[in-house]
Amino acid sequence: MPDNIDELAVKQRTLTVNRVALRMKQYHHGDPDKVQHFVRVYTLAKSIGELEHLSDEEQLDLELAAVVHNIDEDDPIPVVRDLLRDCGINDAVNMRVCHMVENDENYDHISTLDHQILIEAKLIVDFKEHNTPEKEMIRMAEDVFLTNTGKLFLKRAFRL
Repeated sequence: MPDNIDELAVKQRTLTVNRVALRMKQYHHGDPDKVQHFVRVYTLAKSIGELEHLSDEEQLDLELAAVVHNIDEDDPIPVVRDLLRDCGINDAVNMRVCHMVENDENYDHISTLDHQILIEAKLIVDFKEHNTPEKEMIRMAEDVFLTNTGKLFLKRAFRL
């Protein structure tokens, strides 16, 4: 049993995110590239969020958004909303996660630190998966990346 309330909160968050990740693995059944993509984004986002000292609420929102961000539908939000609801995610968290997912490629309207971190983690993974030229990565780093941890991970990943 966890010794304190912080450990209990982390354990609860982990269980919640794992439940959603299992559903996403079922959603992407037969497509290991899609599963690996969300696992990479999730792992990186989780690390950046923890190193940037997000609140427990922000960390949960970030981790959930990282897991569900790559649903392949013309309008992914109803699918995300239903998947999260089916996993017991409350409406307030569901709404925040859907907002981040809906705007995970909108770099002009990033309103929260957890949303910023989601975008940075997603970009770092996308840069690798799409063999993005160094010049483009440097431009994006200057234009989009705001967190010190995201910038550091980007520089170390690609030796920029």
